[in-house]
Amino acid sequence: MRKLYIMFAAGLISLAAAAQNPTSEALPFMQLDYNPSSIAMGSTQVSSAATLPFCEMKLAGGLSYQNYMPQISATQFIGAGLAGRLDKIGYSLSFVHGTGEKVFMEDAGSKYYEPTEMLLNAGLSYAFLDFLAVGVNVKYAKEQPWTNYSIDGIAADVFVAGKVEGIDFAAGVSSLGPKVKSQSSDEFDLPTALTVGAGYRYEISDEHALAIRAKVDSYLSTGLAAGAGVEYCFSGMVSARAGYHYGGDSVLPTFASAGLGVNYSGFTLDAAYLFASDILGGTFALSAGYRF
Repeated sequence: MRKLYIMFAAGLISLAAAAQNPTSEALPFMQLDYNPSSIAMGSTQVSSAATLPFCEMKLAGGLSYQNYMPQISATQFIGAGLAGRLDKIGYSLSFVHGTGEKVFMEDAGSKYYEPTEMLLNAGLSYAFLDFLAVGVNVKYAKEQPWTNYSIDGIAADVFVAGKVEGIDFAAGVSSLGPKVKSQSSDEFDLPTALTVGAGYRYEISDEHALAIRAKVDSYLSTGLAAGAGVEYCFSGMVSARAGYHYGGDSVLPTFASAGLGVNYSGFTLDAAYLFASDILGGTFALSAGYRF
Protein backbone atom coordinates (compact mmCIF):
# COMPACT_ATOMS: atom_id res chain seq x y z
CA MET A 1 0.00 0.00 0.00
CA ARG A 2 2.86 2.34 0.77
CA LYS A 3 4.20 1.76 -2.73
CA LEU A 4 0.84 2.86 -4.16
CA TYR A 5 0.94 6.15 -2.21
CA ILE A 6 4.52 6.83 -3.37
CA MET A 7 3.60 6.21 -7.03
CA PHE A 8 0.63 8.58 -6.75
CA ALA A 9 2.75 11.33 -5.15
CA ALA A 10 5.34 10.93 -7.90
CA GLY A 11 2.59 11.37 -10.48
CA LEU A 12 1.52 14.64 -8.86
CA ILE A 13 5.06 16.01 -9.04
CA SER A 14 5.68 14.95 -12.64
CA LEU A 15 2.39 16.36 -13.94
CA ALA A 16 2.92 19.65 -12.12
CA ALA A 17 6.22 20.04 -13.97
CA ALA A 18 4.69 19.41 -17.40
CA ALA A 19 3.30 22.91 -18.06
CA GLN A 20 4.20 24.33 -21.48
CA ASN A 21 4.13 27.69 -23.27
CA PRO A 22 0.74 29.38 -23.60
CA THR A 23 -1.23 29.19 -26.89
CA SER A 24 -4.78 30.01 -27.82
CA GLU A 25 -7.45 27.45 -26.97
CA ALA A 26 -10.99 26.92 -28.19
CA LEU A 27 -14.08 25.90 -26.21
CA PRO A 28 -12.52 26.67 -22.80
CA PHE A 29 -15.84 26.09 -21.00
CA MET A 30 -15.14 22.35 -21.47
CA GLN A 31 -12.94 22.66 -18.39
CA LEU A 32 -15.12 24.86 -16.20
CA ASP A 33 -16.45 23.45 -12.93
CA TYR A 34 -20.25 23.36 -12.71
CA ASN A 35 -20.52 21.61 -9.32
CA PRO A 36 -21.09 24.11 -6.45
CA SER A 37 -19.74 21.75 -3.77
CA SER A 38 -16.49 21.44 -5.73
CA ILE A 39 -16.34 25.15 -6.66
CA ALA A 40 -16.63 26.08 -2.98
CA MET A 41 -13.52 23.97 -2.28
CA GLY A 42 -11.38 25.64 -4.96
CA SER A 43 -12.67 23.51 -7.86
CA THR A 44 -10.88 20.46 -6.54
CA GLN A 45 -13.25 17.64 -7.47
CA VAL A 46 -12.06 15.55 -10.41
CA SER A 47 -15.14 15.38 -12.63
CA SER A 48 -14.58 11.90 -13.99
CA ALA A 49 -16.85 8.91 -14.56
CA ALA A 50 -14.06 6.77 -13.09
CA THR A 51 -14.95 7.92 -9.56
CA LEU A 52 -18.58 6.71 -9.73
CA PRO A 53 -18.07 3.03 -8.74
CA PHE A 54 -16.86 4.24 -5.31
CA CYS A 55 -19.79 6.58 -4.60
CA GLU A 56 -22.20 5.66 -1.80
CA MET A 57 -25.28 6.61 -3.81
CA LYS A 58 -26.79 4.23 -6.37
CA LEU A 59 -28.53 6.95 -8.38
CA ALA A 60 -28.50 10.75 -8.24
CA GLY A 61 -29.94 13.53 -10.33
CA GLY A 62 -29.97 17.29 -10.10
CA LEU A 63 -30.20 20.76 -11.59
CA SER A 64 -27.63 23.55 -11.41
CA TYR A 65 -27.30 27.27 -12.08
CA GLN A 66 -24.20 29.43 -12.29
CA ASN A 67 -23.81 33.18 -12.83
CA TYR A 68 -20.28 33.27 -14.23
CA MET A 69 -18.15 36.46 -14.41
CA PRO A 70 -21.03 38.81 -13.52
CA GLN A 71 -18.81 41.89 -13.18
CA ILE A 72 -17.12 41.59 -16.58
CA SER A 73 -19.23 39.62 -19.06
CA ALA A 74 -21.90 37.60 -17.31
CA THR A 75 -22.80 34.16 -18.62
CA GLN A 76 -25.75 32.27 -17.16
CA PHE A 77 -25.14 28.51 -17.12
CA ILE A 78 -27.98 26.09 -16.44
CA GLY A 79 -27.40 22.36 -16.23
CA ALA A 80 -28.97 19.00 -15.54
CA GLY A 81 -27.32 15.69 -14.78
CA LEU A 82 -27.86 12.05 -13.84
CA ALA A 83 -25.28 9.65 -12.41
CA GLY A 84 -25.37 6.20 -10.86
CA ARG A 85 -23.73 2.84 -10.41
CA LEU A 86 -24.68 -0.80 -10.91
CA ASP A 87 -22.32 -2.84 -8.76
CA LYS A 88 -18.92 -2.21 -10.39
CA ILE A 89 -20.22 -0.13 -13.29
CA GLY A 90 -20.70 3.65 -13.14
CA TYR A 91 -22.55 5.82 -15.64
CA SER A 92 -23.38 9.51 -16.07
CA LEU A 93 -25.18 11.93 -18.40
CA SER A 94 -25.17 15.72 -18.16
CA PHE A 95 -26.06 18.82 -20.13
CA VAL A 96 -24.98 22.45 -19.67
CA HIS A 97 -26.20 25.49 -21.61
CA GLY A 98 -24.76 28.97 -21.29
CA THR A 99 -26.16 32.30 -22.42
CA GLY A 100 -23.99 35.41 -22.47
CA GLU A 101 -24.87 39.09 -22.27
CA LYS A 102 -26.53 40.60 -25.32
CA VAL A 103 -24.11 42.22 -27.74
CA PHE A 104 -24.89 44.76 -30.48
CA MET A 105 -24.58 43.24 -33.97
CA GLU A 106 -24.81 45.89 -36.66
CA ASP A 107 -24.81 43.32 -39.50
CA ALA A 108 -27.07 40.78 -37.78
CA GLY A 109 -30.70 40.22 -38.55
CA SER A 110 -31.53 41.76 -35.19
CA LYS A 111 -29.66 44.53 -33.45
CA TYR A 112 -28.70 42.42 -30.45
CA TYR A 113 -27.48 38.86 -30.17
CA GLU A 114 -26.92 36.54 -27.17
CA PRO A 115 -23.79 34.34 -27.42
CA THR A 116 -24.45 30.73 -26.45
CA GLU A 117 -22.43 27.73 -25.26
CA MET A 118 -23.49 24.10 -24.97
CA LEU A 119 -21.83 21.06 -23.43
CA LEU A 120 -22.98 17.41 -23.47
CA ASN A 121 -21.31 14.67 -21.39
CA ALA A 122 -21.74 10.88 -21.35
CA GLY A 123 -19.57 8.75 -19.07
CA LEU A 124 -19.01 5.06 -18.34
CA SER A 125 -16.66 3.38 -15.88
CA TYR A 126 -15.75 -0.03 -14.47
CA ALA A 127 -14.07 -1.04 -11.19
CA PHE A 128 -11.71 -3.82 -12.22
CA LEU A 129 -10.39 -4.07 -8.65
CA ASP A 130 -12.08 -3.42 -5.30
CA PHE A 131 -10.11 -0.18 -4.98
CA LEU A 132 -9.39 0.82 -8.60
CA ALA A 133 -11.56 1.79 -11.59
CA VAL A 134 -11.14 3.18 -15.08
CA GLY A 135 -13.58 5.50 -16.80
CA VAL A 136 -14.18 7.42 -20.03
CA ASN A 137 -16.32 10.51 -20.47
CA VAL A 138 -17.13 11.66 -24.01
CA LYS A 139 -18.09 15.31 -24.42
CA TYR A 140 -19.41 17.47 -27.23
CA ALA A 141 -19.12 21.25 -27.01
CA LYS A 142 -20.45 24.01 -29.25
CA GLU A 143 -20.02 27.75 -29.02
CA GLN A 144 -21.82 30.41 -31.06
CA PRO A 145 -20.30 33.79 -30.15
CA TRP A 146 -22.29 35.69 -32.77
CA THR A 147 -24.79 35.24 -35.57
CA ASN A 148 -23.78 32.87 -38.39
CA TYR A 149 -20.54 31.88 -36.66
CA SER A 150 -19.98 28.81 -34.52
CA ILE A 151 -17.27 26.38 -33.49
CA ASP A 152 -17.65 22.89 -32.05
CA GLY A 153 -15.56 19.90 -31.03
CA ILE A 154 -15.54 16.42 -29.50
CA ALA A 155 -13.22 15.38 -26.70
CA ALA A 156 -12.83 12.70 -24.04
CA ASP A 157 -11.77 12.43 -20.41
CA VAL A 158 -9.85 9.23 -19.63
CA PHE A 159 -9.14 8.54 -15.95
CA VAL A 160 -8.11 5.97 -13.40
CA ALA A 161 -9.64 6.44 -9.94
CA GLY A 162 -9.52 4.64 -6.63
CA LYS A 163 -10.34 4.66 -2.95
CA VAL A 164 -8.05 3.25 -0.27
CA GLU A 165 -8.37 3.61 3.52
CA GLY A 166 -10.32 6.87 3.42
CA ILE A 167 -8.25 8.35 0.60
CA ASP A 168 -9.80 8.81 -2.84
CA PHE A 169 -7.70 9.72 -5.86
CA ALA A 170 -7.95 10.10 -9.63
CA ALA A 171 -5.45 10.70 -12.43
CA GLY A 172 -5.82 11.04 -16.17
CA VAL A 173 -6.29 13.39 -19.08
CA SER A 174 -9.29 15.65 -19.62
CA SER A 175 -10.68 17.25 -22.80
CA LEU A 176 -8.41 15.20 -25.05
CA GLY A 177 -9.33 15.62 -28.69
CA PRO A 178 -8.28 16.85 -32.13
CA LYS A 179 -7.80 20.50 -33.03
CA VAL A 180 -10.98 22.33 -33.91
CA LYS A 181 -11.37 24.50 -36.97
CA SER A 182 -13.30 27.76 -37.15
CA GLN A 183 -15.46 28.80 -40.08
CA SER A 184 -12.52 30.92 -41.25
CA SER A 185 -10.36 27.72 -41.28
CA ASP A 186 -8.24 28.79 -38.30
CA GLU A 187 -7.21 25.84 -36.09
CA PHE A 188 -7.25 25.88 -32.29
CA ASP A 189 -6.21 23.45 -29.58
CA LEU A 190 -8.73 22.16 -27.07
CA PRO A 191 -8.03 22.91 -23.37
CA THR A 192 -6.46 19.48 -22.79
CA ALA A 193 -4.99 18.91 -19.33
CA LEU A 194 -3.21 16.21 -17.39
CA THR A 195 -5.07 16.04 -14.10
CA VAL A 196 -4.49 14.46 -10.70
CA GLY A 197 -6.61 14.92 -7.61
CA ALA A 198 -6.96 13.43 -4.15
CA GLY A 199 -9.10 13.79 -1.06
CA TYR A 200 -9.23 12.55 2.51
CA ARG A 201 -12.19 12.44 4.90
CA TYR A 202 -11.66 12.17 8.64
CA GLU A 203 -14.55 11.21 10.91
CA ILE A 204 -13.87 13.20 14.08
CA SER A 205 -16.94 11.76 15.85
CA ASP A 206 -20.43 10.55 15.02
CA GLU A 207 -21.55 14.11 14.33
CA HIS A 208 -18.40 15.87 13.10
CA ALA A 209 -16.28 15.19 10.00
CA LEU A 210 -13.53 17.04 8.15
CA ALA A 211 -12.50 16.58 4.53
CA ILE A 212 -9.64 18.03 2.51
CA ARG A 213 -9.11 17.97 -1.25
CA ALA A 214 -6.43 19.02 -3.72
CA LYS A 215 -6.14 18.95 -7.50
CA VAL A 216 -3.45 19.81 -10.04
CA ASP A 217 -4.10 20.48 -13.75
CA SER A 218 -1.23 20.71 -16.20
CA TYR A 219 -2.69 22.24 -19.36
CA LEU A 220 -0.75 21.23 -22.44
CA SER A 221 -1.06 24.73 -23.92
CA THR A 222 -1.43 27.17 -21.06
CA GLY A 223 0.49 25.86 -18.08
CA LEU A 224 -0.22 24.89 -14.51
CA ALA A 225 -3.34 25.29 -12.35
CA ALA A 226 -4.00 23.92 -8.87
CA GLY A 227 -6.55 24.08 -6.09
CA ALA A 228 -7.04 23.09 -2.47
CA GLY A 229 -10.09 23.07 -0.24
CA VAL A 230 -11.55 22.01 3.08
CA GLU A 231 -15.03 20.95 4.19
CA TYR A 232 -16.55 20.64 7.66
CA CYS A 233 -19.67 18.50 7.96
CA PHE A 234 -22.04 18.39 10.92
CA SER A 235 -24.23 15.34 11.50
CA GLY A 236 -24.06 14.43 7.80
CA MET A 237 -26.55 17.21 7.09
CA VAL A 238 -24.85 20.61 6.97
CA SER A 239 -21.50 21.39 5.34
CA ALA A 240 -19.33 24.51 5.30
CA ARG A 241 -16.65 24.74 2.61
CA ALA A 242 -13.75 26.98 1.62
CA GLY A 243 -10.99 26.79 -0.96
CA TYR A 244 -8.45 28.51 -3.19
CA HIS A 245 -7.70 27.97 -6.86
CA TYR A 246 -4.54 29.14 -8.63
CA GLY A 247 -5.29 29.56 -12.31
CA GLY A 248 -2.13 31.05 -13.79
CA ASP A 249 -2.65 31.32 -17.57
CA SER A 250 -5.19 28.48 -17.68
CA VAL A 251 -8.85 28.69 -18.71
CA LEU A 252 -10.02 29.07 -15.09
CA PRO A 253 -8.55 32.20 -13.42
CA THR A 254 -7.33 32.45 -9.82
CA PHE A 255 -9.99 32.84 -7.10
CA ALA A 256 -10.92 32.12 -3.50
CA SER A 257 -14.23 30.47 -2.71
CA ALA A 258 -16.66 29.54 0.05
CA GLY A 259 -19.96 27.74 0.22
CA LEU A 260 -22.59 25.80 2.12
CA GLY A 261 -24.37 22.50 1.60
CA VAL A 262 -27.43 20.79 3.05
CA ASN A 263 -28.25 17.08 2.82
CA TYR A 264 -31.56 15.83 4.22
CA SER A 265 -33.38 12.57 3.46
CA GLY A 266 -31.63 12.31 0.10
CA PHE A 267 -32.31 15.90 -0.95
CA THR A 268 -29.22 18.08 -1.48
CA LEU A 269 -28.78 21.84 -1.79
CA ASP A 270 -25.37 23.38 -2.48
CA ALA A 271 -24.15 26.93 -3.00
CA ALA A 272 -20.77 28.50 -3.79
CA TYR A 273 -19.48 32.07 -4.06
CA LEU A 274 -16.20 33.25 -5.63
CA PHE A 275 -14.18 36.25 -4.46
CA ALA A 276 -10.62 37.65 -4.36
CA SER A 277 -10.56 37.71 -8.17
CA ASP A 278 -10.76 40.65 -10.58
CA ILE A 279 -12.20 38.34 -13.23
CA LEU A 280 -14.40 35.88 -11.34
CA GLY A 281 -15.34 37.97 -8.29
CA GLY A 282 -19.07 37.76 -7.60
CA THR A 283 -19.56 34.49 -9.48
CA PHE A 284 -21.99 32.21 -7.68
CA ALA A 285 -23.35 28.72 -8.28
CA LEU A 286 -26.37 26.81 -6.98
CA SER A 287 -27.58 23.22 -7.31
CA ALA A 288 -30.42 21.04 -6.09
CA GLY A 289 -30.66 17.29 -6.37
CA TYR A 290 -31.77 13.96 -4.96
CA ARG A 291 -29.72 10.86 -4.13
CA PHE A 292 -31.04 7.32 -3.79
